[in-house]
Amino acid sequence: MHHVRSRGTLALGIWLALGLAASPEPDLKAVLQRAGAYAADYHERFSALVAEERYVQRVGPAPARPSAAAVPPARERVLKSDYVIVRDFAGSNSWVGVRDVFDVDGEPVNADRTRLQSLLSDTTRPLAGRVRALADLQAKYNLGDLYRTINVPTLALEFLLPDRQTRFRFKRTGTTVFRDTPVWIVTFEERDRPTIIRTPEGRDVRSSGLFWIDPATGAVLRSELRAGQVPGRPLQSIIIVSYSHNARFEMLLPDDMNELYFTGRTRIEGHATYTNFRRFETEVRIK
Repeated sequence: MHHVRSRGTLALGIWLALGLAASPEPDLKAVLQRAGAYAADYHERFSALVAEERYVQRVGPAPARPSAAAVPPARERVLKSDYVIVRDFAGSNSWVGVRDVFDVDGEPVNADRTRLQSLLSDTTRPLAGRVRALADLQAKYNLGDLYRTINVPTLALEFLLPDRQTRFRFKRTGTTVFRDTPVWIVTFEERDRPTIIRTPEGRDVRSSGLFWIDPATGAVLRSELRAGQVPGRPLQSIIIVSYSHNARFEMLLPDDMNELYFTGRTRIEGHATYTNFRRFETEVRIK
């Protein structure tokens, strides 16, 4: 009898040990808290880095109907830039992604780089004017009939910052594996006004989309941003960004951005890749 009780006790002990070792699945609130901490840390770390961006834009007539085959593009432009996150440009705890273009279709660009440096360093100018001037400079080389400054790879991550999450409604819609990592698919939909993305005239543009989030760490491996309809204008847009592990900096960094816009008259496509990440302070200067 003693031998039977020992076996039973041992089995119970193993079961309890396994039970204690197994971590319960987190709920959405916990995963979003992890994602918020991840996004805040990410912007802190990325603001010390700069990436080389190769960005191909194509524009052509929109298809007659959404299901029709795409019309061959009428124009193409290749931009080469340094991409960096600038901290505190619009006040404390704020970030802005800056595309510092240095080559357009194989031709070097110099004058705009000097203007960008002046704009970033001149704190005597009113904030609203600096923000608009920076937006104009960022949009200068875009093809198509759509003024846009949302075509930067890290924009969607800002929606996960702790002070931004309350503006959105989040929902877990599935589970999958992305680049060998189990992730949750989490949808987001902006509900507050004024919206984060707005037209140059100040009209609201609602954001929605998806995040592929590692529930254990809050890391974002992929994002899909859809900017909602602009009142009075037929507009559809989508920006998809994927991230891969960078061994040098031990973090996930953007490696690929794809975008698509339909404006009613035109179809605008963009594809950007990111390489040559290096430290901003010691290895590069915007100049």
